[in-house]
Amino acid sequence: MYKEKILNLLRSSHSGFISGEELARMCGISRTMVWKHIKSLEREGFAINAVPSQGYQITTLPDILRQVDVKRGLKTRIMGKAIYLLSEVASTNTLAMEMAANGTPEGTVVIAETQTTGKGRLGRKWISPKGNLYLSVVLRPNIPMHKAPLITLMGAVAVASAIRKTGNLEAGIKWPNDILVSGKKVSGLLTEMSAEQDRIRHIVLGIEMGDLPPEVRCLTTSLAAEAGATINRTALLQQLLRDLEIWYKKFLTHDEDVLEEWKKLNLTVGNRVTVSGAGESLKGLAKGVDNEGRLIVRGDDGTDHTVAAGDVTILKK
Repeated sequence: MYKEKILNLLRSSHSGFISGEELARMCGISRTMVWKHIKSLEREGFAINAVPSQGYQITTLPDILRQVDVKRGLKTRIMGKAIYLLSEVASTNTLAMEMAANGTPEGTVVIAETQTTGKGRLGRKWISPKGNLYLSVVLRPNIPMHKAPLITLMGAVAVASAIRKTGNLEAGIKWPNDILVSGKKVSGLLTEMSAEQDRIRHIVLGIEMGDLPPEVRCLTTSLAAEAGATINRTALLQQLLRDLEIWYKKFLTHDEDVLEEWKKLNLTVGNRVTVSGAGESLKGLAKGVDNEGRLIVRGDDGTDHTVAAGDVTILKK
């Protein structure tokens, strides 16, 4: 409590410096305790300049995610109801699925600075270096089973919206779960579900945003590279949770609104594509998505195919 108050006072100091004596008085603690909290902040990565007769001044804010910063000003009712922020985890999706099975409330968010065994679609291992955003959100929608795939489209709309607002970038969606800027991937989604018969127990929506290692950068880019400036991860995360709440509520009441917005942001429909998966490959024109979020592809033989899952490559015109 005292450490956060000291941090807030340092952040809001108009003169730049604030004395240890004043910090002690405003917090109701000793100057020795102020010094201990200052050292604790420095261990977290805050660069604090201490000058005799002037006091303390923050010179560098670290690029770290802190639960208190994420919650400050969030003003959501569902998303972020509980936030777990970890320095390292095997997979945010795996942990969120375990927590959901144990009854964690809807809107619980699991965030990690890095993942050791992150998961991608179709069981692939996902590269998870530090400095990116890795989060998973627990959802408990009261919807028919066949509507579950629309959660991925809803999440993609929210991610694209947050990127557009935070980075002022023209983010679009490649079916089913990739967010692209300038034709390159900046974010991906992974949805996992637990269900019995025709009832959904819970769904976990996993989201990754950020820069990737050099060996895959020919296919990807980063928000910072596209914006030409550093993106504040806390601000991006807050905007993402707000947009997720907006679009999740719309999805629960009028899922057709989600489909309409997805169509506005989509980069797949209207293009020739190759869809691969399960050892098969389909080439043709992406005609649209149906009411369950499945891609409709008109094959080169003139036959329409409905695709529920697969890897899509947009072919150059």
